Amino acid sequence: MKIKLFYGKNQVEVDVPDKNLMVILEPKDTEPLYDVESEIKRSLSSPIASGKIRNIAKPHMKIAVLCDDYTRKTPARLIIPHVLSELKNAGVKPENTKIIIALGTHRPSTKQEIVEKVGKDVIEEYEVLNHDWKSEEELVDLGKTSSGTPIQINKHVLNSDFIIGIGMIVPHRVSGFSGGSKIIQPGVCGAVTTNYTHWLSAQFPGEEILGKINNPVRKEMNRIAEKAKLKFIVNVVLDRFGNICSVFAGDFKKAYIHGANFSKSIYGVEVPERADIVICDCPYPASIEMWQAAKSIYAADLVVKTKGTIVLLAPCPEGVAVEHPEVEHFGYKPHYEVKDLVEKGKIKDLSAAAHMVHMGRVIREKAGCILVSEGIDEKTARRIGFDYALTFDEALKKALDKQGSKAKIVVMRHAPDLLPIIKKVS
Repeated sequence: MKIKLFYGKNQVEVDVPDKNLMVILEPKDTEPLYDVESEIKRSLSSPIASGKIRNIAKPHMKIAVLCDDYTRKTPARLIIPHVLSELKNAGVKPENTKIIIALGTHRPSTKQEIVEKVGKDVIEEYEVLNHDWKSEEELVDLGKTSSGTPIQINKHVLNSDFIIGIGMIVPHRVSGFSGGSKIIQPGVCGAVTTNYTHWLSAQFPGEEILGKINNPVRKEMNRIAEKAKLKFIVNVVLDRFGNICSVFAGDFKKAYIHGANFSKSIYGVEVPERADIVICDCPYPASIEMWQAAKSIYAADLVVKTKGTIVLLAPCPEGVAVEHPEVEHFGYKPHYEVKDLVEKGKIKDLSAAAHMVHMGRVIREKAGCILVSEGIDEKTARRIGFDYALTFDEALKKALDKQGSKAKIVVMRHAPDLLPIIKKVS
């Protein structure tokens, strides 16, 4: 069977033997929204467990609108104008509103990426800032959570009277789902805070976090968001084409739960059994570097057999992890090895350590992974833990040679966002 898969911004056609193919997994189809603007307005006029923005905001207030970055498909340029209109209706002047790109620990968004994210008209009227997670001068200490996580938050956020977060909701390995309090942590936090929550996530296998609406990491992120005084979110769920399916606005915890349940109904896909070989694609923007492309591996973890093989197609033009060089230096390793490096002080970036554990659990301890990538060369790929192939055909041949001619194959399209669920037999 010839199957089209995403390879960054492009599609490639691959050939998978019919006799081996068990199922092609992809997000469920949804009814298209013919009037996106009406859906955005509906969500803002009927927020979940919250007053309307225009009723909460006051003319004297300083406002922070937080928006996710270039690594996310959120069409903020469609949402932000409606949020700003609500603020203007409350009497808030543009000079009292800052739009902050919530980078987490990603590289800064370029000017072009910001224009594409929020829209040219917005950046001409409003101040738009990249969150600077590396600058101590830009961060304020807020003590610790009840669990002991140190809290550092962007000073522009803390100097605001009303904080609004804009993002999207899909399954996520660190926090269960994206969205909600994630716009604060890691969105606008310092590295010390993000290190703690990400290292916490590394203490759990993927199936205990990915796709779980409530989990220990999400609870900690909620505590941090409460300390930062996040008041309101506007979160969207997108279909496989990046179109808005639904909008969830209101209280950052309750609106998130509604949105996560809806997201699960689209991205949660049943599969009859685990597969010997799992083939994953990687659409843009998850394809920019392995730090993001790893999402495909996390999804594959839920469906690949122990000692199975994953084939990942990911161009990764920015390499392994541009902001976390420890990943490329040490490579993906089992949890106990990474923990030892952390305890010996050889790895201080716990976010990098967590990522190394998440990946190591899958491609080192559970299954192997053959990488097809033009941005990561063979030498680097093998050093960090992958097998390597120049083409898909070569990768599939390697996988079948290892797993046998009768190997069962699952193909995952739009893999970074999928939540495979093993179907329970009644």
